[in-house]
Amino acid sequence: MVAYSTDLDLQDVARYVQEGSWKPAITMLEQMLVANPEHRSLILPLLEDVRLKAGIRTKGTQGRSSLSLLVTRKRITYTLVVLLVIVLGIGGRGVYNRVVLPARQEQMQRALIDGLIEQARSALSSTNYVVAADLFVQVLEKKPDSPEAEKGYKEAQRQIELAAAYDQALVQLSQGESAAALEALLVIDSQAPGYRDVQQQIKQIRTQSVLGELFIKAESSYQAQRWEEAIPLFAAIRQSNQGFESLTVERHLYESYVNLADYRAGIRGLSDAEVDEIAQTYRLALSLRPKERDVRLHEQMMNQYLQAGMLIDLDRFSDAIVLLDELYQMAPGMLDGDPIQRLYTARLGYGSQLEQNGSYFSALAQYAAAQDLPVEDVSEAKLRALTVSLALTPTPTPTPEPTPTPTPDPFKEYIKTLPPQPSPIEDFPGWIVFQSDRPYGSRSGLWVMSPDGSQQLPVNDPNGRYAFLKKQAQWTNDNLRRIWVEDDGSKVSVALYMWRYDIPANWLDARVELLNNSAINYQPALSPDNNAIVFTSQRSDGPLGSNYGDEIFILYFSEYNASGYVTPHRLTKNDWEWDKHPTFSPDSATIAFWSNRESGRAQIWAMATDGSNLRNLSNNEWNDWDPVYIVPFRELPQLENDGQLTPRIDPSALPEGK
Repeated sequence: MVAYSTDLDLQDVARYVQEGSWKPAITMLEQMLVANPEHRSLILPLLEDVRLKAGIRTKGTQGRSSLSLLVTRKRITYTLVVLLVIVLGIGGRGVYNRVVLPARQEQMQRALIDGLIEQARSALSSTNYVVAADLFVQVLEKKPDSPEAEKGYKEAQRQIELAAAYDQALVQLSQGESAAALEALLVIDSQAPGYRDVQQQIKQIRTQSVLGELFIKAESSYQAQRWEEAIPLFAAIRQSNQGFESLTVERHLYESYVNLADYRAGIRGLSDAEVDEIAQTYRLALSLRPKERDVRLHEQMMNQYLQAGMLIDLDRFSDAIVLLDELYQMAPGMLDGDPIQRLYTARLGYGSQLEQNGSYFSALAQYAAAQDLPVEDVSEAKLRALTVSLALTPTPTPTPEPTPTPTPDPFKEYIKTLPPQPSPIEDFPGWIVFQSDRPYGSRSGLWVMSPDGSQQLPVNDPNGRYAFLKKQAQWTNDNLRRIWVEDDGSKVSVALYMWRYDIPANWLDARVELLNNSAINYQPALSPDNNAIVFTSQRSDGPLGSNYGDEIFILYFSEYNASGYVTPHRLTKNDWEWDKHPTFSPDSATIAFWSNRESGRAQIWAMATDGSNLRNLSNNEWNDWDPVYIVPFRELPQLENDGQLTPRIDPSALPEGK
């Protein structure tokens, strides 16, 4: 087989012949003859032909035409071409196998490796580490010395190991093996800082561990009823992570607030600052459960007690009496009787003010009311009552010389027109009876006035008719239905209910919830025509999202919504003033109530059932409150201890299915 170098030499010889360069051509042919003796039969004739041509060139061209010279050159060139084709045909396969094919194979291999590396890079960047590792292995099999493939394979393997360790840590964490999970995550963090959310998981596990310890301590304090210890622990857990045992933490924190406040609310002798702390504790409980109405009521009672104390400090004893008397009726055991003691102080202070103004009868009434309060020592009230009584007792004196008649006192002249002994309530049907701290009243503190506010007179109540009228206003005329508020232990509740006594007590319809508006509702009174209920509510729709005073609402039985509740209508609206204790007139067309609007004093007001025609009926310098229209008295059913009546009908006589 002809060598590749021989092929090149033949090409050079052909070129020299074409150029007429005979000597280089001869030299190369001689060299080829020596180098390729196996092709002597081919090279030697060509060499002789070229030598001949060279000899002719040397001797000159006499006797030969230019045409013969050209023919000879053409023949030589043709011969060289033929020889070259023969040589190439014989040696071309060797050239392809030794040069071209290996070059092509190398190029294809390089392209394949480049493609694999590119795919591996893409898989690595897209976190498909298993695929990336496999591709890098294929590259290394084809090119073991590839630094990029070796580096990429190591990184892919590292990421696979990290992912496996991370997944295992999460499994341990889900199985409650926090310590093992934490240890594994710490190893991952040391090997690959910032890997996924490892640092966040570590922080969370450590936080959970701390919270778990706090939770155990908080629960221990809670179960032992150590509310003051439990509260800061539960609060710290909730502040750190609201998702940690959220249901238990929130419930026990709320109960701890309420239990602590209730416990302190039964202690006597607390300072106003300590009572304010109790109110604040109730407010913290409400921040967790804003709709817990009993707690809201207790918080308001604490505030009312504090407000009464401020009024006493300002010598506004009459205003304090109104607040404290209501607290006394609502929760006599609050603060172990401190509101009653404060009421005693307020009555003594107000009585002293009345004495200084010369209103001895009214002062005596305040001292007498103070004596009736269940406080440990009423000696001061008794002493003052005795002193005032002596002042009211006329002293016999000699008949004086006639003196000029002084100008009569109009008020004293008015008193002279009153009966010597106040008449009982029963003598004033259709009028309004109310409580008052005005002078020259009866010991009961009750007065009456006509529906237009005139003829205001003191009355006696030997038969307890005033309290009876309040109770009667809760019953329908046929005594088969009763309106009341859910008793929460403080005589005041939230939702309005109706008991039906014309059906057995175990029927679902025997107890009907009429109104539940997420507010404190109380002092309900039925209209004499049994078509409506008027009541006091602390519905939170006043300024800044809250209501600073009580308002009057009315609801009609004919207005039911889809849920079966009655929709109430608001009749009064104030910023902070109170409107309380509504009562229906006998014709159900007018509502009387008391309010401290305008003057700041408690006064008896009246309005139509739609809130119009608002007017001040009592309109005086004293405090008048808790009005009740005097409607015809009737006998009321006697309730059993549980508030139920003995069924009025025989259940066996009812239609089937009832």
